[in-house]
Amino acid sequence: MKQLPADNKRYRNAFVRLLFMILLYLCYVIARTLWLLLAIVQYLAHLFTGRPTAVGVRWGQGLAGWVQRTMLFMTYGTEVMPFPFTALGPDED
Repeated sequence: MKQLPADNKRYRNAFVRLLFMILLYLCYVIARTLWLLLAIVQYLAHLFTGRPTAVGVRWGQGLAGWVQRTMLFMTYGTEVMPFPFTALGPDED
């Protein structure tokens, strides 16, 4: 099998990364909407019960972690792609 020149591999990898960045941006747009809905639900829970829901707090922390990992990948802060390409959950630093 013929080997590709190093420059050609780099451009192909850059193109693949661009496709993943576009896909993750679309997921981020959905996540922003979910974040807003969660904030509204948590506010209403706080308004009527005096405290936010524990499930909502955990879900918000998970969503915030995913957004952080997504932004790090999209700005070349890391090479590790976020969920759904890796396990969902806290970082294993």
